[in-house]
Amino acid sequence: MKLFKLYEQVEEEESKEPNLITLTPIDKKFLKLMQRKEVDWSDGSEIWKFLTDTLFISDMDLKMRLAYLYMEQLVDEDEGETYDDLEKVSLDMEKIKSQFDDKQLALSEHFDLPPFLIEESGYSHYGLEQYENEDDGGTYAIGDEDEMDEAMDEYAQNRVDDGIEYFEDWYLEDHLEPNDSAIEQFAEEEADHRLDDMTDEEILEEAGYDSMDVAKEEWEEKDSEKDDIEERMNDLSMEKDELESEQEDLDYEEDEDEYNRLDEEIDLKQDEIGDLEIELNDLETEMERLLEISEGEELEQAKDELREGYTENYVEEIRNDGISYFTDNLGFDKEGAMDSFFWLDEESLREAIKNDEGWEVLASYDGNYDEINMDGVLYIIIRTD
Repeated sequence: MKLFKLYEQVEEEESKEPNLITLTPIDKKFLKLMQRKEVDWSDGSEIWKFLTDTLFISDMDLKMRLAYLYMEQLVDEDEGETYDDLEKVSLDMEKIKSQFDDKQLALSEHFDLPPFLIEESGYSHYGLEQYENEDDGGTYAIGDEDEMDEAMDEYAQNRVDDGIEYFEDWYLEDHLEPNDSAIEQFAEEEADHRLDDMTDEEILEEAGYDSMDVAKEEWEEKDSEKDDIEERMNDLSMEKDELESEQEDLDYEEDEDEYNRLDEEIDLKQDEIGDLEIELNDLETEMERLLEISEGEELEQAKDELREGYTENYVEEIRNDGISYFTDNLGFDKEGAMDSFFWLDEESLREAIKNDEGWEVLASYDGNYDEINMDGVLYIIIRTD
């Protein structure tokens, strides 16, 4: 019989005869037996154990009734009183209830046990009060919905305080904000390290520039071409001078046809020289460009372009991979990577822990919880040990 059912029974009997409850023959029989066996009337646990393990009473209603009647110490043996002398006795249920707090009464109702078998443990579980169930030896924490939420706050904060190394990288990603300045600085340093490990030729090739060695070879080829052009121009100039000299020796009026023929040849030579001059100018321009390349004048530009590209790539990779970029690729521990390159949104992480894990996580014994509604208050009960 649960305490509240016993309370109802007493109220029912009191409605007939105020403040009195009738002792049945069965009541008297077992009460006398407990008295004879000197069961301690002040020790509820001893009484319950005797009723259960010695008398093997399985009727919960009877066992509860007998326990409370015996604890009332209704007879004085020194005065020669016996239970047979009693017919009506007083059983103050209000007084009995007042000995226990609301949570003990809730646990008593839940386990169908008398509340004197529910003892305070003296220590809390994430702020929740805990009680020992003397019937099954378990430890139970209990709280209303607000207290459970507060316990979850404490649990989540403890998880964060224990260290982020205990969280999977993927779980942290949603709660990390990148430290842009630190990441960009890191990316620039990584780009410089990468360039430092490259030869000048590798830098130029990677950036799409001509090789210095190739440019030098091409310059030498162009220089040879220049010599050929200058030699041809010199030959044409000499041929033109000879034609002009020959033309000067003619009398125009007497040798008009020959004069005009020579004039045409001179013009042709001049045209060829002009074409070679254009070709020579283009060649010299190209040679200047090749000379700059061969002397490394484009190297710094190539480095700047690669540095910018590498930096952007590193930043993008870090943004895509998050903290795992540092832990998986570079051997950082999570805490070191976070301290250096990210900001942890602890409030967001705590809320995620609470939402993802729920009240069950507080039930350290079996991961389950029960509910009981007492006087309009919903209590949540979890086993912790």
